[in-house]
Amino acid sequence: MEAYCMKCKKQVEVKDPQETVTKNGRPMVKGTCSVCGTKVNKFLPTKK
Repeated sequence: MEAYCMKCKKQVEVKDPQETVTKNGRPMVKGTCSVCGTKVNKFLPTKK
């Protein structure tokens, strides 16, 4: 799984990804940047 790191300014591999759901029911993946260790998030497509 890849996500955009705001600190590195590029797409990076997500370390320790965890699928969660936001308060309004939108699926997302939370994890850490494999390069710098910053928290990264990626929204997933909603299932219809």
